[in-house]
Amino acid sequence: MTHLVLALFCCSLGLSTTALQAQSPVQSNVQSQMQNNDLNKIFQQLAATAIVRANFEQKKQLTGVNKSFVSNGSVVFSKAEGVLWKMQRPVQADLIVTQHKLVQKTQRSMSQIAVDKSPYASVATMFLQLMAGNSQAIAQNFDVVSVQYTPQQWKISLTPKSNLFKKLFVRVDAVGGRYVDHLLITEQGQNSTAIRFTGQSSQPQQLTAHENALFQLAK
Repeated sequence: MTHLVLALFCCSLGLSTTALQAQSPVQSNVQSQMQNNDLNKIFQQLAATAIVRANFEQKKQLTGVNKSFVSNGSVVFSKAEGVLWKMQRPVQADLIVTQHKLVQKTQRSMSQIAVDKSPYASVATMFLQLMAGNSQAIAQNFDVVSVQYTPQQWKISLTPKSNLFKKLFVRVDAVGGRYVDHLLITEQGQNSTAIRFTGQSSQPQQLTAHENALFQLAK
């Protein structure tokens, strides 16, 4: 479950710390204002869609192991309810993420974790904030390293602020347009988790009865 839970977030413009330090206060303020404006545009773009459905492929790379661990399936994001990951390979399982709980369900078993009881659950809810365009929640937990924006494509690089998140990963990169297209999480020890989303759609605009029933499990 950890592999999928950690697969949640936010691509680099390549601004070095040295370059930023060399800027004058005026240049720095202008740069910061432009960055904030672009960031707001990205979150407004993401917040405009209440429901997103997509296919996903996740690759987990462990340092020292010459192999990627791949999982895939489909995902449903509901601004009102949360995120539903329906993994198809290597095993079939549903992972339901809401503001309150994480629930993992298979044909034979079901387990749940309260968000305030697990660091992984706290990280998982950050994906909700990103997809919902909640800039305040992101700002509370991350520093913005770089932002690049056009209406057709944007890129964000983030580093964690809190000690909790710093223990889990060192950097989060996201690329997208109307939707989030790609997430890369660089973890401690140079391990990484990458997720690619394809076939995104905002239709149908309502949850199916089955999707709604799964979300009810994590209330």
